[in-house]
Amino acid sequence: MKSRPNVKEYHGASLLSYFHTKSAKDKPTLASPTFSNPNGTAVIGATLTHRPAHQVSRATSIIPSKTHCPFYKWIPGTRLTVDAFNYGLIDGCDGYLLSHFHSDHYKGLSTSFTGTIFCSNVTKSLVSLTFGSHLKVVSLTLNSVINVCGVDVLAMDANHCPGSVMFLFRIPRTNQFILHTGDFRFNLSMLNPPSPLADFVPQGDSHRQLPSQLHSIYLDTTYCSSQYDFPTQEQIISAAIKVTRERLQKNSNTVVVCGMYTIGKERFVNGLAEELNLRVWLPVKQFKLINMAAKHGCPVCISLTKRTVSNPKRAQLHVMSMGQLNLPDLLRYQANLGPPSQVTPFSQPTNHCRSVPILAWRPTGWAHSGLKKKGNNNSIQTTLDLSTPLPVGLRLEHSSGNIRIYGAAYSEHSSSSELKQFVSQLRPLHVQQTVFGGAASGTKGQITEWLSAAR
Repeated sequence: MKSRPNVKEYHGASLLSYFHTKSAKDKPTLASPTFSNPNGTAVIGATLTHRPAHQVSRATSIIPSKTHCPFYKWIPGTRLTVDAFNYGLIDGCDGYLLSHFHSDHYKGLSTSFTGTIFCSNVTKSLVSLTFGSHLKVVSLTLNSVINVCGVDVLAMDANHCPGSVMFLFRIPRTNQFILHTGDFRFNLSMLNPPSPLADFVPQGDSHRQLPSQLHSIYLDTTYCSSQYDFPTQEQIISAAIKVTRERLQKNSNTVVVCGMYTIGKERFVNGLAEELNLRVWLPVKQFKLINMAAKHGCPVCISLTKRTVSNPKRAQLHVMSMGQLNLPDLLRYQANLGPPSQVTPFSQPTNHCRSVPILAWRPTGWAHSGLKKKGNNNSIQTTLDLSTPLPVGLRLEHSSGNIRIYGAAYSEHSSSSELKQFVSQLRPLHVQQTVFGGAASGTKGQITEWLSAAR
């Protein structure tokens, strides 16, 4: 974009005080909430009177609308959608918000897309790297308010993957607040000052009148099931470090392999590398994306790139695709590695022409499900050669020769108990799930119970 929209920095002051001070200037007309498609509702055309708004010209494209955009992709009462790129150019949509750069959220985006995209600065850099810099992308500064098509929008860290954000909307016409979490991993800092969400949480006397209330939360319900109550990220990383250190001390030539998505799981990989002082090798695609995210300020990516080497034989921690963490692929990978050839903090020179041992990690919340299954050989809880059990959240999935594959319940989505805490403390009037099927199949009843207990 040639011009950057005006923004107002948040800087920890009371967000609601700011909104309520200027709401008098907006003079909103309170109305009953509506969750219908905005094509059938009044459109917010006016901007806030005290500062310019970001006006978006209607996009045109040869790309037809692919299918009907579902209601839960719309922010009600606006002309904005979130993570709705698989429907072509959507009739009535003037702003396409992208919560993060995972393919299931930008699916449908192409080099010929002509709509205006709003996302974090890191995500913008990844979009430009993948689809070209000609796309119309507006970067949002975290914890800053921007007016988009007459709607106040604030982006905040979602603790999911590099560049991931949640969106807080204020609809001036109704003075309603709507939160869209995108994909997120809850932590307490999201609800404590100076977080923008802290003003929605009762402090001290729980019966005191809050200055406002969240009308709706569009919630990441990936693990909205009691069976997915896994440990925190920090606990899982510490447990994986313990097991990895023991393995490296037992056989110093072991190569550690970590599964990653195209983007995501960087904190797990960096945690192992930093604590154990390991050099890291990344596949070309991951390296380009992580390096780009680092250049645009992602702290974890900055730390990880400092440990990255271009020659895999100089690294003792290798990153592979999650889909390659199986015995056939690891056997082929092991053969390509050959014998150890480089001294590392744990390895020693060797003249033995034998393959290097591999310790592979599959860090995903889905690994947690196997821990509760009875009679499942994949849920072995010991390290086989040690009498001590594995830490909670880890399991040995496969062992063959000198290759071991461990599952680690490391998730970048919120666990069931974290979702409950998040919803119960914010107490919105309405919760809309954004993930359907699988573990989220019983979401509606579960959330109803949480809200009933909190009121």
